[in-house]
Amino acid sequence: MKEVLKKVAPGLRAIGFRGSGQNYRKREGDFVFVINFQGSRWGDNFYVNLGAHPVFIPAEGDADLSKLKEHECMLRRRVGDDWPWQMTDERSVQLEAEILSAQTKFFGNAQTLRNALETDSPDDLLRKFGAGTSRARATLHLSRAAARLGHIELARSLVRLGLELAGDRGTMLRVELERVLGECPSAGTTSRQ
Repeated sequence: MKEVLKKVAPGLRAIGFRGSGQNYRKREGDFVFVINFQGSRWGDNFYVNLGAHPVFIPAEGDADLSKLKEHECMLRRRVGDDWPWQMTDERSVQLEAEILSAQTKFFGNAQTLRNALETDSPDDLLRKFGAGTSRARATLHLSRAAARLGHIELARSLVRLGLELAGDRGTMLRVELERVLGECPSAGTTSRQ
């Protein structure tokens, strides 16, 4: 792992990421962005994971945003499939290029969340921001973001959709979705037009 990270880390630092080892972070605009290197169970390969979390909503388990890990982020994506720990120089260059390209696209999309919450339907929001988790859990994240930004009717619509998607078996998710509903201000407060 150290050899791969030694080759890739300078490129990540050049675009503003800080960190060492397996986790690199940067804060930009409304988001904390995370790049994580995760060893596979089988030992010969690893994965590169991207995470993005808006600073205007708490992270899962109220994680510290300055120490946020990819799995605690609202938006998540994997770069390619798995990568071998043993790489030629050519393969290392390919890995770095793929990480840089994927993070530009993924993080660029994440930064459109605030505007999308003002204009998009729940289905469009799920399509744009639902990758990396179940559709039901994505509605939880999106409803929390909508409520925090004052889009109360959208938050309620997302909660209703999430409850429907979670079904009877999603007990904890249902509790979390109901909590969002309970925290939404009553009628007559700010909501999107």
